[in-house]
Amino acid sequence: MFTDGGQNAIVRVDPATKQVKMWPLPPERIHTNLNTAAFDGKGRIWFTGQNGVYGRLNPTAGDMKVWDAPKGRGPYGITSTPRGDIWFVSLAGSYLANVDLETGAATVYEPPSKDQGARRVWSDSKGRLWISEWNSGNVSVYDPGDKSWKQWKLPGERPRTYAVWVDPDDKVWLSEWVANAIVRFDPTTEKFESFPSNRANSGVRQMLGRKGETWIAESGTERIRVIRHAVRTN
Repeated sequence: MFTDGGQNAIVRVDPATKQVKMWPLPPERIHTNLNTAAFDGKGRIWFTGQNGVYGRLNPTAGDMKVWDAPKGRGPYGITSTPRGDIWFVSLAGSYLANVDLETGAATVYEPPSKDQGARRVWSDSKGRLWISEWNSGNVSVYDPGDKSWKQWKLPGERPRTYAVWVDPDDKVWLSEWVANAIVRFDPTTEKFESFPSNRANSGVRQMLGRKGETWIAESGTERIRVIRHAVRTN
């Protein structure tokens, strides 16, 4: 399932039958500029819209709810934790938010850097939230367990941090647009390693992967590439 900004809808494609099913947003919620989506622990899909909304769809019942986001415009990246909790970030609002899975109410958590431009968010295996900060060039992490924040500046001059993905070994992968590179951050050693693209203006907006492989969508070059790397064995 995915967001379709052009049709202002949530769309599902059945890989077996190739059947496409679409759930349009309510008619009063037009031009939401849909962004990303994530499933909670009950099989419902949550989504963000940059024009100031977030929402939830139960694909089994077909029930959809849409809420106004805190601070208006800006909801961008969204993620689920291993427990099935849902968190999203706001690029324009520069915050992290956790939603009540039943009422939809959003609780805002402010990162330490003001106006940092929280762009995307990903949970690690412990439920900590890793955030790519576009304006500050930081990667930050919020731990809901002890309510603590930490942040690190990416290497280079005035970095711009866009995508974030946490691999199964809890290494944090980020795309850095100024350096035109993918950067891996090790939270244990607090060190960065850079993997530059061999094509200019790669424009990586999203990443995913599996153990030992990081898959990268280069929107600027219209290609997908993979970085294969050593994995933790214990």
